[in-house]
Amino acid sequence: MKNTSLYSVRFRMIEIIGYFILSIPWLPDLLRGSLLRRGSFDLVVKILLSVAVIIFIALLRDVRKKINSLDILKQDLSMAAIHDLKGPLSLMISALSLMSEPNINPRTKERLLKVAAESSQAMIKLIRTLIDTDRMEIAKMRLHPQEFNLRTHLTGHLAPFSLVSADMGIKLELFVENGIPAIRADKDLLGRIYENLVMNAFKYSRKGGKIVVNAGFSEGNFNFEVKDTGAGISSEFIKNIFNKYYRIEGREHDSSEGSGLGLYFCRLAIEAHGGQIHIESKKAEGTRVYFNIPQG
Repeated sequence: MKNTSLYSVRFRMIEIIGYFILSIPWLPDLLRGSLLRRGSFDLVVKILLSVAVIIFIALLRDVRKKINSLDILKQDLSMAAIHDLKGPLSLMISALSLMSEPNINPRTKERLLKVAAESSQAMIKLIRTLIDTDRMEIAKMRLHPQEFNLRTHLTGHLAPFSLVSADMGIKLELFVENGIPAIRADKDLLGRIYENLVMNAFKYSRKGGKIVVNAGFSEGNFNFEVKDTGAGISSEFIKNIFNKYYRIEGREHDSSEGSGLGLYFCRLAIEAHGGQIHIESKKAEGTRVYFNIPQG
């Protein structure tokens, strides 16, 4: 059951008071039984006052509904964040517990240590995304632009996905335009954008599929593209895909288990650089996410 916020309760109380105020101009005449015997001017004034109060109540109700919707979204995000943290935390606890067993094989111990380290990194990434998303929303997060080689940067951030690619049987390819100039951007944020988009591509791809990452430069813009041959996304979901907390529901999608912040974070980070992000997708054919960042 969803909790009702204090603000929502206050607006509801004001709304009830509004209904009471609405009845006040009419009460004396109703009690005297002279409602229709008043002059036309008095009647018009009362009607106008009543209409004004009704409009005020309607606006209050609309605000209250929006507050309730935001409360539900916040609670859903909290539950999703708890779910996302629970997975890696459970893995880390299990791995560390097994490591404490006597006579454990050194190779097994090394693998378990790696699992624990990766799980802790996954938790840190989620927490950073939550914090940075809030900062970018209120324009309190400062970018730290620096000039760097885009090919080297992309190669470094995509390297960890080579193991995922081999395990899942999904081909990952990177193409960077020859002679592409050095980019000036927030190195950390840009890296996290790649990671989020490629992670999503793997999430919706199947064995034997293919993911292609392209980077180029034209007309003063650095252009990026992540394409996959995965399950694709139905057109009904596309318009909301970059919204906060948005998660695609349905049997063929498992994003309902995520926090719904990945693509929203990408949108905010790209817009903070003055760029734009777009998506094209066809069900059962794959998805193309592309964005640009102006040359700084």
